[in-house]
Amino acid sequence: MLNLKKIYGSLPWLVEQRQQLTDLVAADRCPHALLIQGAEGSGRRHLALWVASEILGMDPSRGLESDPDTEVGHPDFRTIEVLADKTRIGTDQIRALIEFINLTSYSANAKVVVIYPADTMVKNAANALLKTLEEPPANTFILLICESLVRLPATIVSRCQRIRIPPPPEQMALDWLADHTAGKDLTALLSFSGGAPLATLALHEADFAGVANQYAADLKSLENRQVSPVVVAERWAKKPKGVEKGEEKKQLELALQWLYWRLSRRVHAGLEALAESPSGEMSGAASLQISQIQQTLQACFRQMAQIRELRLLIKGGINAELNLAGLLMDWYGGLG
Repeated sequence: MLNLKKIYGSLPWLVEQRQQLTDLVAADRCPHALLIQGAEGSGRRHLALWVASEILGMDPSRGLESDPDTEVGHPDFRTIEVLADKTRIGTDQIRALIEFINLTSYSANAKVVVIYPADTMVKNAANALLKTLEEPPANTFILLICESLVRLPATIVSRCQRIRIPPPPEQMALDWLADHTAGKDLTALLSFSGGAPLATLALHEADFAGVANQYAADLKSLENRQVSPVVVAERWAKKPKGVEKGEEKKQLELALQWLYWRLSRRVHAGLEALAESPSGEMSGAASLQISQIQQTLQACFRQMAQIRELRLLIKGGINAELNLAGLLMDWYGGLG
């Protein structure tokens, strides 16, 4: 059921979007196709569940009290997600969803379907969905959840009303996080997660701060030539205890995300230093310092480009550990 481990009754940064959709449903003007776009951990799935609840008149994750023989979950509600052994939503999944849409409504009221994440649909799956989006059956509502519009066909996007979830103001996010973490300061973790509060909370609960400290220590050891890039790559790519089979790539993806974030902070600091450097003639020491900053920036940009490429290749089943070792080689003896 949308893989929601916990439902939060109040997400203050979604109040405006939630009220907008509630008003549309109450006025019987809710679009038949909604595209909810936002970063992972921004509350996209919660918003979709709230919309479904408004349309169906009850929490769709619960069965009908009037019919105890029905399975848990509203019979007029379906979700399509990436299968456990897959990386994309397939054509057969969408075809099965279309069959469900074309069936008579159980409650003769409405049907709601959620596709998450919609930007993982293969091309044929998106094409199969297109006709239904163009001519949806009466009282059928299709909610698509995605992070990037770039990976969705323009024909799909153009047939949906888009609801964008931007990152909330930093202080609002930190106040909400403080209420759920006994006042912990999660400013750095919020920055790492791109300002997404739910993603930040999940990382905190998984003690990602401790993992990040180990990553930082590994980089320091590489810079001091105290450890081999191969050893660090093996450690980062190894399946941690408690991680289910098939989740290793997600752990490596997180490591690469952290490394990218670390590099972006170094780039930001380097650009600030260049902006503050005096113009005109400089002493030899100052000129050397500027040159070193420029070399470091070039190395950081090169690494960031390699990380973007590696994150794409990982999904294709390449030898991630070997490629990660090559990436970390730049850190051996000092990046830049």
